[in-house]
Amino acid sequence: MSEFNILNNSEDNPFERQERIEWWNQESLKSARVLVIGAGATGNETLKNLVLLGIGNILICDMDSISVSNLSRTVLFRKEDAGRKKAETAALRVKEIALEESCCIDFFEGDVVWELGTGVYRYFDVVLGCLDNVETRFALNRNCRLVSKPWVDSGISELSGNIKVFAAETGACYQCFASDEQLYAARQRYSCDDFKKRIFSEHKMPTVQISSAIASALQVQEAIKIILGKKALYSKKIYFQGTTGDFELINLNEDENCYAHVTYDDIIETPFVNSITLREFLQYVSQSQFSGKGAALDFRGDRTFLLSLTCSTCGEKTYFYKPSFKLFTDEVKCTLCSDSPDASQYKAEYMEYIYDFSLETEEKILDMSLNELGVPKLHILSIRSKDGSYKYYELSEDLRNVLPLIYTKE
Repeated sequence: MSEFNILNNSEDNPFERQERIEWWNQESLKSARVLVIGAGATGNETLKNLVLLGIGNILICDMDSISVSNLSRTVLFRKEDAGRKKAETAALRVKEIALEESCCIDFFEGDVVWELGTGVYRYFDVVLGCLDNVETRFALNRNCRLVSKPWVDSGISELSGNIKVFAAETGACYQCFASDEQLYAARQRYSCDDFKKRIFSEHKMPTVQISSAIASALQVQEAIKIILGKKALYSKKIYFQGTTGDFELINLNEDENCYAHVTYDDIIETPFVNSITLREFLQYVSQSQFSGKGAALDFRGDRTFLLSLTCSTCGEKTYFYKPSFKLFTDEVKCTLCSDSPDASQYKAEYMEYIYDFSLETEEKILDMSLNELGVPKLHILSIRSKDGSYKYYELSEDLRNVLPLIYTKE
């Protein structure tokens, strides 16, 4: 054995080869936090790459279960995993292959669009989207912009794929170049009144594991550059076409009028979880040192809350007291009129929504928890003061519930 190998113990260090890169900093990767949304084909490859590189903290988000058709494209899943949840299974397998002993892997099972609080994004250095639907991409893009976090999107189709890199606060965002087809696709699982459809056509993209492996490699490469302070390909799209072997780097143009370009100013951390009642929360933010008397919780641009529906046939009012995303179209109907139309046939004027909640809101609603109103854990809530100015409050005590391992590690 040479003197060099004896002195450096190179074969005993799993990260020795990458640490030979001049600008590399393994300690930065060990302390880094990466949020991975989507644990399918690309998500599997991305998670594998991250832990083999030595990333120390990862949150995996997915709402789906493993199907047999997933197995040819998912390196972390086994035949016996069919039917199990993707997020939890991926977390277990990733922990098994992690080379960093102190690596913490948390997971979230749920609808990222509605059930993952915006505050969650604040606690990560970079967000990686490994998704197969436009709606979740829009939600991810909006939340990253709100809390100033960079993110990298990946997409695959047949033998081709692409990644797009978005900066924290400037440059193009995903919504800047959204087409009419994408906007339409983002609404596929909802009625025009924002209620969920029980049945909708979900397009499955034809692809192979080769494409996801290439897309993931490029995605993780950009993530590492972001974490280590190297110049990333912000506002760029890397496109590869496997059938011809072509690679292309495309500029993503910023739309200065894009309504997704909103960033929260100062975020106020609160000692609350989303099980607190609306009354308790409003009493807290209405204190003079916060938003003051007359403060109101503003749901506009975030989510909608259905109070009631007035039947266009019999005039009877039916009360719901639920957020729209928790209602299916066939549930939003008159309780008395048997031949009343379904939700898609009602006109908007027959629906009564609540967008503002104050201490003058009716008692029944004030006694509801924020969770019952549709507010997820670790969410950031917009509070409007009496003078019309806004402040933003995070349900910070939820941190230990959303990131139990990473939170305990800290």
